[in-house]
Amino acid sequence: MALWRRKTTPAVPVPPWKGGGLRAAPGEIPGKILLSAGSVQAAVSPRELRDFGRGRLDIVESLGTGPLAFLFRVSAAAPTSIAKEQVRDLPKDAVVLAFPETPPAAILTGTERDSFLEWTQQLTD
Repeated sequence: MALWRRKTTPAVPVPPWKGGGLRAAPGEIPGKILLSAGSVQAAVSPRELRDFGRGRLDIVESLGTGPLAFLFRVSAAAPTSIAKEQVRDLPKDAVVLAFPETPPAAILTGTERDSFLEWTQQLTD
C-alpha cells in the first residue's frame, strides 16, 4: 500500500500587519493568525486567510473558544442579514472584521485593503 504525504510548505516567519483599525499577526499557537481590533481579538486559520486574500473565500470565521468573528468582503453579506445593514454604505470590495451584534470592528478599503490582502499571501499553513 502506498502512503501519500501532503506536501507542506515550511513555516516562514511573517511580520505583523496593521492598518484600518486591524492588526493581524501569527498567534502563539502554530496554525493560527490573530486578528485584533481595539480590545477584541479572534484567531483564524492561515490557510483560510490566504484563500480569502486570493479571492477563493469571501468569509473567514474565527476558530477556537474565543469570540465568534467574521472577516468578510462587503459583497458577501447576505441581503437579509444584520451585517448587510451595517455595511450598506461601504464599497462592495471593502473588507470588514465583525463580531455578532456589534458594529464592524475594523474596515479596510483602498490601499489598506490591498496591503492586507497582499500580506495574506505570505502566510503558510
